[in-house]
Amino acid sequence: MAFKQSHKKGKPEKFHLSGLTKAMEIPEDFVRGNPLVSIEGQKRVVIENFKGISSYTEEEVRLITKGKKICISGKRLKIEDYTKEEITITGLIEKIEFI
Repeated sequence: MAFKQSHKKGKPEKFHLSGLTKAMEIPEDFVRGNPLVSIEGQKRVVIENFKGISSYTEEEVRLITKGKKICISGKRLKIEDYTKEEITITGLIEKIEFI
């Protein structure tokens, strides 16, 4: 995708974030820092763009995100994978709440 030069000397043309994210095929929510939640059946959930873990038990995992907290409830919950930007939780997932 090419960006046009503005007719005014030395100033590039303005573009919107949504146009750039569409061109790059990046979800706009991700760019804005909103959490992305992917659910694989009732046994696995992957959350991107989270800030940290508020609490963690086998029955409940609470995550801190930019705007709200996310609470995952279930049985035998386990943090399978954890990086700075993404967390994977497995177990019998019964409920996901935004609080």
